[in-house]
Amino acid sequence: MSQKVQGWDIPIHDYRALGYTSGNLTSVTYKTGGASGTTVATLTLGYDGSGNLTSLTKT
Repeated sequence: MSQKVQGWDIPIHDYRALGYTSGNLTSVTYKTGGASGTTVATLTLGYDGSGNLTSLTKT
C-alpha cells in the first residue's frame, strides 16, 4: 500500500535537474518545458558534517 503525504506531491514535469555539493545530492529542480522551462517544484536536501541527510524541503 502506498501513502501520500499532503503537500509533498511533485507536479507533472518533463525535466529534472540534480544539484550536488561534495558528492551529496543537494537539490532536485522539476520543470515543465525542458531545461529552460518553468520550475514547478524544488527539493532542497540538507546534510550534517558527517554527510547524513538532516532535512528535506519542498518549494
